Amino acid sequence: MKHKAILISMIALFMGCSLHAHSPKHKIALIHSYQKGYSGAEEINELFAKELERNHIDFQLQIFYLDCERYDNKEEEKRISLFADSIRQWGGDLIAVLDDQATYSLMACRNPYVSQIPVVFSGVNYPNQGLLKQYPNVTGYIDKPDYYTTCQMIERIMGKVRIHILNGRTVLDKLIWKDLSEQCKGTDINLHQWDKKEALPQNIDNISISDKDDTPYISLPAKLNEYSKLDSTTLVRLSSDSVATRDLMWLSSGVFKYSLFLYTKRDYTTLRIGSLFYNPGFSTINEGFGTKDYMLGGYFAPIETQIKDMADGIKERLDGKMPAEPIKQIAKVHLVNWKVMKKYRIPLKSIPEEYTIMYLPLRERYEVLFTLIEILLVLSILTGIAYLFFIYIREKGRKKDALKKLRFEHESLSLAIEGSSTYAWSFNGKTVTFDQQFCELIKYSRPEMNLEDVINYVHPDEQERFRNNILAMLNRRRRFAQYRCNFDGNGYQWWEFRYSVIHNYEKNPIITGLMLNVQDVKDKEEELINARKLAEKAELKQSFLTNMSHEIRTPLNAIVGFSNLLTTEKEISEEEKQEFASIIDNNTKLLLKLVNDVLELSRIESGNMSFNYEECSAHQFIETVYQTHQVLILPPLEFLKDFPNEDVMIRIDRMRLTQVITNFLGNAKKFTHKGHIKLGYFCNKEKKEVHIFVEDTGPGIPKEELQMIFERFYKRNEFVQGVGLGLSISKIIIEKMDGHIEVQSEINKGSRFTVVLPYI
Repeated sequence: MKHKAILISMIALFMGCSLHAHSPKHKIALIHSYQKGYSGAEEINELFAKELERNHIDFQLQIFYLDCERYDNKEEEKRISLFADSIRQWGGDLIAVLDDQATYSLMACRNPYVSQIPVVFSGVNYPNQGLLKQYPNVTGYIDKPDYYTTCQMIERIMGKVRIHILNGRTVLDKLIWKDLSEQCKGTDINLHQWDKKEALPQNIDNISISDKDDTPYISLPAKLNEYSKLDSTTLVRLSSDSVATRDLMWLSSGVFKYSLFLYTKRDYTTLRIGSLFYNPGFSTINEGFGTKDYMLGGYFAPIETQIKDMADGIKERLDGKMPAEPIKQIAKVHLVNWKVMKKYRIPLKSIPEEYTIMYLPLRERYEVLFTLIEILLVLSILTGIAYLFFIYIREKGRKKDALKKLRFEHESLSLAIEGSSTYAWSFNGKTVTFDQQFCELIKYSRPEMNLEDVINYVHPDEQERFRNNILAMLNRRRRFAQYRCNFDGNGYQWWEFRYSVIHNYEKNPIITGLMLNVQDVKDKEEELINARKLAEKAELKQSFLTNMSHEIRTPLNAIVGFSNLLTTEKEISEEEKQEFASIIDNNTKLLLKLVNDVLELSRIESGNMSFNYEECSAHQFIETVYQTHQVLILPPLEFLKDFPNEDVMIRIDRMRLTQVITNFLGNAKKFTHKGHIKLGYFCNKEKKEVHIFVEDTGPGIPKEELQMIFERFYKRNEFVQGVGLGLSISKIIIEKMDGHIEVQSEINKGSRFTVVLPYI
């Protein structure tokens, strides 16, 4: 049951992971209030998708455009109901709505699907509270206009002005004017209803216009105060239903330099009228901000904040959560468009520091930093130029000193080699050039000589090495080599060639060097070598005699001493007699082995040692040695063997190789008191070698003594029997059979002696 439960859990986990891995994307519909392709639409779509990705929402997106300015209310509701049906058929998971008209029409269309799916709106200025109460599934973010704060912002930038708004008889227009009136009530902002009589010719004639000033106002706010007769800001309401085109053109012209337009809603009329005014416009909503080059700024939530909050709300709704506040106010900021500032020549210092300037170039945003960087860059360039000039002056002086030094070295070299056996030469890859003195030595008319002509002066035994070194010249920057050469016709003498590669070009190398006659040095070296050999022979002979005298005296003293005890002492027990006889016998054998080793060594050095080679099986030979010593190595030591299945044929002197292996086994038995001794072999097919080894668990040999153990009369322990010739003789025997001995050892862990021989 337990295993069954585990299996069911694993299947459930796998299915859960599979379902999660293949979970469908969220289908999100985005409905715009305005027509397709309206100003800023593509930027909003891209920003919306980017914010959904920031919230890690995997989505598919469908976009609809209501085109609210083209249809009346009934047609809008019918059109957006068709959108809802299309989203239902598509299987949408959520509807996102932008701006007032699309939000109102979606709820007013009464399509049943609208109440069944999460709806999130944003950018709404005046939400319909009655409809919202009927749709608990609708949440969103509003940007209720703050008209008074926007008017204060205009005053701070522009001074006292006439602010015009276009306001008609629609429901939205009535809400805007009511809200505006309530916010400005009791403030220093005057409200004024535009009267057509204000545009009569007699009123226009009373206004003087300077012919010299042909630029629109707003080069500086102070200029406005200079020409303006206003002592307070007035907000003028223009009726969109009755104001004439002529009057609008007159208001927006340069006659009133203190007139500007305030956007309170987005429709065809307001967008067109705002572009007619000479002075920049302001706005209480974000529609069109950043896309129109005549809208300077306003107090509202930027589209970036609006879309960000909307995406956060969509994430919350898709996760199945309802916000604590279904309707939230988006954070507002004072925004100013840098591009419009530049168009109307408004200086940056005219903008309060707490206002946010959008689209401000980095150069303007960090003007002080950029100025500092430019100063530092200029200083760096000047410093670099000064440093390069300093380097040039310094290098010019160094070049002059180098030329003097080179001339001095050239003269010194000429004096050094003049009249001696040293000559200069150079090689360019094809020909060798010698100095004049060398050409006179070899009686050669031209200083240049082909390489083959030079090789002819070299001893035949040295010519191949000379050619190889010539080919390897370019790979070695400096080198010297010695050859026997006959340059003067008086026989071969030793010459040393030294060279240095100055330039290494593949096709044209430059190599220069010196030639020295080193025959006198060679003669001195040979004399020293001969003297050293004579001294070594004398030393070896003296050492040999000393060691032999010591090694022979030790067993003889034992033999003589114990023999005298046996003959003179009468009160010796039988047990003691047997012990003395055993000591005499052991020392006799030791003395006999010493004499045999000395004779063996003498035959080896005189070349009289004979070898009887035969082909035999490596396995059979080592098995015979193992069987012979199995009865000699007794407990507590274990005598092990390590023989592989494969066998090879070897050509050896059976007696001599047995002598070497027996010596290894004897040394292992002598120094190993516990553990094991192992005899074995293995084959190295790659090198065609057989490795015969003796391994023990004795005290081991220090690394610094591994090579010394093969020297004559070397003994690690002076109190152990032996004269120290066994390993020396073994090494010579194995080398005579074209092999060698390898040693691996570690202190307190044991040693391994290996004979390496070629196999057939």
